[in-house]
Amino acid sequence: AYPDIKEETIDSETDFLILACDGIWDVMTNQEAVDFVYERLRNKPLMRLSEIVEEMLEHCCAPTSETGLGCDNMTCIIVTLK
Repeated sequence: AYPDIKEETIDSETDFLILACDGIWDVMTNQEAVDFVYERLRNKPLMRLSEIVEEMLEHCCAPTSETGLGCDNMTCIIVTLK
């Protein structure tokens, strides 16, 4: 398997990075993941990053294993830059 690698410039406008395996990206688009994190950082300022990751993983997990989507292994790290 070959990883998807995307090179981006980090500048003063960059708030955070989401590093995740394909189990997350199979379920969420890049923008959906960014919106998911931003919403929690903005509306729940006392929420720990680990809690945001936990919510994201729960959101992505399939309720059953019948569809296959949301059944892959999932790893996620959020890195704040501000």
